[in-house]
Amino acid sequence: MLSTLSLSEYLLSRGKRFAAHGMPRAAGADLAIVASYGTWFVDNSAEASGFLAEMSLSRRRFKLARRHAEAALKAAPTCSEYQYLCGRAWENGAGANQEKAAKHYLDCLEFNPAHVGARCALGLLRVETGLANEGLAILRNAHETNPRNFDYFLALYRALRRAGRSDEARGHLRAARFHLRKDPRFVSFQDRLRYRSAARRQRAGQPGEAVILPFLRLADPVAPHNGERLRSTTLRIDVPGTVQEPHAFRLRRRQRGRNA
Repeated sequence: MLSTLSLSEYLLSRGKRFAAHGMPRAAGADLAIVASYGTWFVDNSAEASGFLAEMSLSRRRFKLARRHAEAALKAAPTCSEYQYLCGRAWENGAGANQEKAAKHYLDCLEFNPAHVGARCALGLLRVETGLANEGLAILRNAHETNPRNFDYFLALYRALRRAGRSDEARGHLRAARFHLRKDPRFVSFQDRLRYRSAARRQRAGQPGEAVILPFLRLADPVAPHNGERLRSTTLRIDVPGTVQEPHAFRLRRRQRGRNA
């Protein structure tokens, strides 16, 4: 027996596949059909509108994201994720309304108290609007509840920096090295901080400091013999821009032809 698929489910799944393969225009066309015919595709119209809102936010088209997020919220008013999308859309871009954004974040937490994104966004928004003590209290409470959550750590670190409490931010970073030492995102975050600090010292021209230089790494410095295929991992460039291949590699490539 063959399973049947409704038109709305087909368009929704195809739109998601297009988005996953980097085709936003084709994905938007399919999802817009499902979202616009809400009276016919009641079950999937809210999901399509929410996905369109996420796509618009990723492309920083906040006005369009507000329209799609409001449509999704109208179809499913008790969904915490759509409340969160509305908050993000109203917080940024031209015509932003931070009061509306805060209200949506609060509604999201009312429906889902464990929503990490809404709690972090609400705390940061309170700090940016001048309510630093309230925002820091929200984020500290969240971080103390779950100290191994990287999102809570990062939100509190940014809130402390924006509130002008650099000393507390450095202490918060040192304390997090115990709980998050095995988190790859925290390790990457520490590496970025070290690199920026070294770059600032280098620009200041302080004597005796290590110099950051771009470098070229050869994973396999031995050129292949005639008739052998050049492996894709032979040359690895760790610096922006283009670097010429060694002469032996270029010679072997020309000998094998264009499609080698």
